[in-house]
Amino acid sequence: MTVNRREALTLLASAAATATAFAQGPGGPGAGKGKGKGPAPASSGEASGPALPIKTTGLEHIGVTVPNPEASAKFYGRIFDPQLFKERDIPNRFYCRMGTAYLAFGTNADVKEPKIDHICALVEGYQPQNVRTALEAVGIVMGATPVAMPTDSDGMRLQLLGVPGGLAGTIIPGGRISQDDAIVQAVSLDHITQWVSNLDTAAKFYGTFFGKESSRNANQITYDVARTKLVLEKAPAGEAPRVHHFTFRVAGLNRQDATAKLTALGAKIVPSGSEGLLRFQDLDGFLCELKPA
Repeated sequence: MTVNRREALTLLASAAATATAFAQGPGGPGAGKGKGKGPAPASSGEASGPALPIKTTGLEHIGVTVPNPEASAKFYGRIFDPQLFKERDIPNRFYCRMGTAYLAFGTNADVKEPKIDHICALVEGYQPQNVRTALEAVGIVMGATPVAMPTDSDGMRLQLLGVPGGLAGTIIPGGRISQDDAIVQAVSLDHITQWVSNLDTAAKFYGTFFGKESSRNANQITYDVARTKLVLEKAPAGEAPRVHHFTFRVAGLNRQDATAKLTALGAKIVPSGSEGLLRFQDLDGFLCELKPA
């Protein structure tokens, strides 16, 4: 039987475990990481063939733990979509859409510094039990609940949810924060670049889900995840493993106009290493890039 986000959340509620997936795990958004997403209408049809590597439509969202989720969401709302969303039943959980992607903002009582705690990939014909069994066979523990997340050796969680994705049924409009237009028109997530402590170990983990890498050198491995990419890079000496930056595709990017408006908003424009990208540091210290669609 295919289980999608809404169904997963319903199962969790029945078990009185949590209100949403957001509250899972120690120390992340909502409990430690995983924003409660769980909306998708049913994924279509039963999956055929092996459960791994997954049949994915791409990376969809990023979950972060921050001291002030509402302030962080409002910052991104002015950039991408002034209409915010929030959890209906759990306070201080906010969401900002970026085209077909979104950022989920949560917190916890002992958050010491902002952290990206999970990334999410959508899976066609997703059958959690089949995937869980296949993962256990290769030594990856997924967890017991329907929306449990496998975790890499650096502590980053990978959430898997059924297509078509989107915001969960427990998420409601959180108000429009401005009558101004968004600074840019987002299309989708383009890529996530993650610093890892050991490339070979990380490649073994993520290759289990996404198959063979599309490119590899001594310091970087790239996976084509449908229309998105996951880039793994060896963390520089003295730097902690983490998501280094995330990139959204935007339509009609006016670099000069966007730069001026981002600066006025409080963002810090920083070099991106690519002439075609506009990179900024947000109020929590995360690096976000804008890429012309």
